[in-house]
Order: sequence, then C-alpha cells, then structure tokens
Amino acid sequence: MNASEQTTVTETKTTRSVCPYCGVGCGILIHSQGDRVVKVTGDREHPVNEGRLCTKGATCGIPLHEEGRLTDFCQRSDRSASWERTKADTALNAVAAQFTAIRAQHGPDALSMYLSGQLSTEAQYVANKLCKGFWGTNNVDSNSRLCMASAATGYKQSFGADAPEASYADIDQADTFFIIGSNMADCHPILFQRVLRRKKESGAKIIVVDPRRTATADKADLYLQIAPGTDLSLLNGLLKALICRDKIDDRFVAECTEGLEGTIQAVASYTPALVSEQTGLNIDEQNQLVDLLAASKGWMTFWTMGLNQSTRGTAHTSAICNLHLLTGQIGKPGAGPFSLTGQPNAMGGREMGYLAAGLPGQRAVISAEDRTLCEEIWGVEPGTIQPKPGAAAIELFERMRAGEVKAVWVIGTNPVASMPRSGRVIEALQQAECVVVQDAFSPTETSEYADFLLPGALWAETDGTMVNSERRVTRMQQAISAPGDAMADWQIICEVAKRMGYEGFDFESAEEVFNEIQLFANLETGYDLRGMSFSRLKEKSLMWPCPDSHSDGVEKRYGCGTQMRFPTASGRAQFIPTPYIPDPRDAALGTLTLNTGRYPHQWHTLTKTGRVSQLNQLNEKALLEVNPFDAEQLQIESGDRVTVSNSDGEFRMQVDVTDRVSPGQCYAPIHWNQLHGDGSSVNVATPSEADPKSLQPALKSAGVSLAVMEVAHAAVSAASDYDDGYAMGQQSLSFFRQKRSLLAIVRPISRISTLKS
Repeated sequence: MNASEQTTVTETKTTRSVCPYCGVGCGILIHSQGDRVVKVTGDREHPVNEGRLCTKGATCGIPLHEEGRLTDFCQRSDRSASWERTKADTALNAVAAQFTAIRAQHGPDALSMYLSGQLSTEAQYVANKLCKGFWGTNNVDSNSRLCMASAATGYKQSFGADAPEASYADIDQADTFFIIGSNMADCHPILFQRVLRRKKESGAKIIVVDPRRTATADKADLYLQIAPGTDLSLLNGLLKALICRDKIDDRFVAECTEGLEGTIQAVASYTPALVSEQTGLNIDEQNQLVDLLAASKGWMTFWTMGLNQSTRGTAHTSAICNLHLLTGQIGKPGAGPFSLTGQPNAMGGREMGYLAAGLPGQRAVISAEDRTLCEEIWGVEPGTIQPKPGAAAIELFERMRAGEVKAVWVIGTNPVASMPRSGRVIEALQQAECVVVQDAFSPTETSEYADFLLPGALWAETDGTMVNSERRVTRMQQAISAPGDAMADWQIICEVAKRMGYEGFDFESAEEVFNEIQLFANLETGYDLRGMSFSRLKEKSLMWPCPDSHSDGVEKRYGCGTQMRFPTASGRAQFIPTPYIPDPRDAALGTLTLNTGRYPHQWHTLTKTGRVSQLNQLNEKALLEVNPFDAEQLQIESGDRVTVSNSDGEFRMQVDVTDRVSPGQCYAPIHWNQLHGDGSSVNVATPSEADPKSLQPALKSAGVSLAVMEVAHAAVSAASDYDDGYAMGQQSLSFFRQKRSLLAIVRPISRISTLKS
C-alpha cells in the first residue's frame, strides 16, 4: 500500500447528526473512516447539549457494526422454516403482492402498519401517506401510543393543539422545576444537567413527585414520595390551594382562558386532608409544595411516562395545564408545562399524523377539511381517506387476534417486547396471514413471528430529519453506507408502494420527501416548516414554527402574556375539570404494586444498547427492587430469584432489597425480554387497560405477587452500584474512576466538572 492509499484509508470524516435515543435531541458529530464509525462526540455548536452526551449517546456508534445487523432481505414460506436470503426486488415484489391480494379479498382495513418514534420524519410521512391515502385504511399506529399519546391528547384539549408551547431556553430562566412522574436524571440526563446548572447558578428549586426515590429525587429540594396512581388528587389539591391563596393571574385568565369557574367547582372538595388520605402525603409536605410554587416567579413542569402511562393520563396533562393557566405561568420566560418525549422522533411522528386518528401537519381524519387537503396534495380521489380513526395499538392487535386485521407491517419497533399483555400480541401475530418486520437488527422478539424481514438502514447510514421535545428539527446526515442490501426506511416503503401500482412515491431523496411535508403547514396550530430547507438544516437546527428563511423558529409558541392566542374555537385556552377517580384495578392489586421504568444506561428493548459491552457493564441485569419491610414479610433477600405474577402472566427476576421503593411497592426495568432468557419479559404482566381519550395503556402500574424460585448464596453487587454511584442519570466520576476502561466512553461529555454538582 502506497502513502496516498494509506492517507485515503485512515482519513477521518466528521458529519453532523442527532442522537438516536431519547427525545432531548442532542447534536452529535459522527467521526468515520470509510464506512465505519470510529467515534461519536457531542456537537458543541448544537444548542440543546453544547457538546454533552450521556453514556448511551456517547456509545451510539458501536451498535452500527456489531453482530446482529439485518443486512439482507429475507422471507420464508412457513414460520417454522429457516429464513432464506433473497434479492431486494424479489422480497419487495412478494410483500407488495401479499398486501395487494389481502386488500382485494378482505378490504383496506385488513391491512395495517405499526410504526416507531425512532424513524425519520420522512419515513413516518410516507408510511402514513401509503396507509391512509392509498390503502384507504386508518389502521396505522405507533409505539408513541405507549408513551406520548396522553400528553398529546391533553395538550389538544387544553390548548387546541399538540406539543409544548415552551422551549429548553426557559430552563435557563426558571426559578422552580416541578418534576412529576419523570426520572429526568436517568431518562433525560442531558436536560437534567441543564436543570442542575440553573439550580447551581441561580438557586432554583427542584420539586420531585415520584413513588420511587430516583436519582432525580436525590437532587430535589423537596421530594414527595406519592402513592402510585394518585397524582391527579395531588394536582387538584394543588390547584385548590393556589386558588385559596389568591394566586390567580386575573388578567391572564380573563383575556386568554375560559372555563375556570367549572374547574374551581370541580376541585372544591380537594382539601389537604382528603389529598393526604388519597396520596399518602402529609399536610406539611403539601404545604411545602404550595409554598414553593406560590413564591415562584417562573416555574416549569416536566412529566413523562409516570403520568402518561395511566388510565388517567390525559387528565394528568390537562390538570398540569390548569395550574399554569391559573397562575399565568405560561407564555413568559422560565415558565410552561413541558412534556418530555421518550423517543428521538416521537414529536415528528405526531406531527406526521402517524397515530390512528392523525394526518400530516397536526390534522385529524375526522375533519372533512383536513381530509380534503391531504387528498388534494396526495392526488387521490375524494373520499379515499376514511373519516373514522383506525385501530389504536391495543385494539389493532386485538383485531388481528380476532382475525379481522390480516396483515401488519412493523417498522422499527418491537411490540412483542414492549406492548402490555404481550402474550396476546404473540397470539395476534400468529393469527395474521402476513407479518412484515422491517428493522436494522435480527433477531428481535417480534421477528420470530414474521414472514418477511426487510433491512432498514440506521441513523448514520441515511439522510433525514428528527424533531425533539421542544419542536427543534435537526438533520441526520449520512456518514457511512448502509451494510449489505439495507435501505433507508422511507425508501423501502416507497418501493413497496410503487410495486402496488401507486403514484406519488417516486422520491429520489429524503430532501424531496421533506419538501412535500412542507406543503402541510398548519397556520392554525403553528406547525410550519416552510422556512426550513435541507441546506439550512445542514448548518444548524431550527425550531417550528419557522415560517420563512429569515426565521430560526419561535421559542414561545402561542405568543406572550395576555397576547397569547390558542388554536381553539374561541382562541382561548381551556380549563378542564379533572376529577380523580381511583382506577378500579387499583382496588384489586396483588401483594405488591409493580412500577415499571428504565435504567440510565440501557434503552427500550436492548436492540441497540444491549450490544454495547460498556453499557452492559453499567447496567448488566434487571433487578426487582423490593422494600426491606416487604422483603422481610416475604422472606426474600437481595440476590434471590423470584417469580412475579398476576392474572395476565408472569416473569422472573433477581431481587434487590432497597428503600428506594416504599412498602407495598416494587420496581422492575422494562429492557430485558424473551431474547435474554425465558420468562424475563416484564410486559407479560402489565395491563392493557387504557386512558379512554388517548387510548394509551396503563403500563406503569400492575398488581403482582412474588414467589421465591431460587435463594442466592451471595447478595448481588449491582444494587450498591446503584445506591452509591448514581448521579444525574449516569455514574458519578468516582464510580467511573473505578472503571477506567469506561472513561473513554464518556469523554464526549464536555465540562465534565458539572457532574460534581
């Protein structure tokens, strides 16, 4: 090899992109040599993270080159048979033929798609276009139904449209942070670092409400260990207390809202004594909460799965919005209700209408005007889009199980592992005539039940856009080639559409798809990407609404102060009565209440992070947290292996005795599933009951009983790692010094001294 060849081989290229994990939307720099990513670092110029990355983000390049990448198109004639690699054309033609035949025989609603918040906006768009505009079915839903549907629905009923009105910039001006049902330190660590920086610089206060004493709670000025599922009682009691203290912003309420009187009547009975009885929080704790919020000049509320994954999830969001509307803590610096997004592009998917009732541009299938606009842009016959919402996730798989939905195309998600009562999801897939799984990895728990495997490219191997929690659009730029025959998700969808005989899918690039998406600007809700372009997004991220090329986006979405106007019929935000009604299931819980959640160094169903040895050393196994009181009653110790069961199913897990959970409760992470050992899937025992408005299942809480399977000879060590080593959602510096081989993984975190706070 000569010198010039050597230079070519070792030359390192740097490409801007966005972290493929949580919805914070951190900017990253991909450092690649040829078709291999050699390192990922934080983008210091990106306004979200300024170079910081969590452990998952810092190691996100590793799974690209690990074993298990799906690089070939595969099919089989029988699900008991081995997979056969085939040419792309052969597989794509076969999939198109299957869908065409099923649609012709059984009608449009026999077809369905189940999508992911990890897909690019462009892939989410063309999938929705194919289903609703060309197949003629609204049976397209996504895993955002499991995490963000209640927040989206609550925003719509309170403000008239989905998505936060505030932005991350408000963190830098707030003096109080009210974090409820969210473990920000573990699940959104970079954003929580920003909260801690504000606390250090200004003395801002942190309030945390959570049944489990989390790493977030450890940093709180006030921690309230509430009884599971009773948050709505606390929120209503808080509203009543603020009213009693005359903390109403009379001018804002009069000029920008309506419905307060009915809401005042609805919370009249929520005395401190009643709230104490329902939540387990004493009156002094409640008063401290009221004191902090009443004295705040600007406060933000953050929430996520702890409130969303509930049969009262939509009401939780509206109750939070009620608090901000009452006090005028909205539309001004340092204030606002802010739902945190769990996936890197769940926000983009919601905007594309990839839930069963949506259409692109924050539109709805029930609106004749919205259907007409979409039909005109897509060039399909009037009346093609059905006016009735399709089947949401739980109903979709139940219809499949009943034989009504004959085919499903699963893209970028793993429902066998992530859906509640997952045994019924397996039965549904077994019943279906055609199951197509499109993923970047194989096997997954879901691919076992597929007829076709389609290899999707990952984030570094394709171009496209992602939208984070604050409405910020960041471009993913291709850094390396996809392996084997893998293709961008949007390309695979378009190829099948063309093979089914549909026009309008002849896109040559992700940029052309994005240009079509811009036609769906919705001036009523503020959703507007018209000022963006791929060339602008190559240089920097932009927020919507972005009406023209002179704008970088709007941080405060609905205006400011008493000039705020909302996309409701009256132009005013709505106070929504949110009575607390105990879930009937709560009264029939088992020996313990199971709370489910995430670990800081793993993500979702381990499809990606489970391939990173450095992360597996930090969170190597699932542990069931049990309070010492319950452990003594049940005669179990740390390290024992137990069966966790209820009427829906059972799983097995090792015990960690800790006071992070209260008596009567236990906690299990969601990550480990069937591929990691028979009986390890938590979601076999989570309930499928859902919020009646958002249709989001109540995954966070289930009643369970424990039975000892195996007694340990020695206590597990991972528990002490957790209790002694966690800080801000990642291991403290002292812990990393004990594991110097891992330190290189977190070097991309800039200003690492902030970890000491």
